Amino acid sequence: MAADSLVTFTFADINPITERTYARSTFAELPGYAADVVTGTLALEPGEWDILVADDEAFDFTGEDDAYPIPGAVRREHAHGGGSYVVVPAALMAPREVPEYTIGVIG
Repeated sequence: MAADSLVTFTFADINPITERTYARSTFAELPGYAADVVTGTLALEPGEWDILVADDEAFDFTGEDDAYPIPGAVRREHAHGGGSYVVVPAALMAPREVPEYTIGVIG
């Protein structure tokens, strides 16, 4: 696979921060690239996302199999064979700042 191929994720993928799916991670737990999809592509506020997660309805907005690009990420082949791995820029891994009043889930 080429190093410059488009790297994507779905909300059914495992969030490396929580070890749960992205669709079961609160906004504050999302890596930056997933948080950007929530607020940009899906046009949801952080608190709205947290309510969807609490109600187990996030897939209604994201789609279970819909793929979203990770800008700047590249897929690299393991040096000794055995598949590949994804390298994500550090700035896109960090969770986004969430105003205190939007943290907390109605549940």
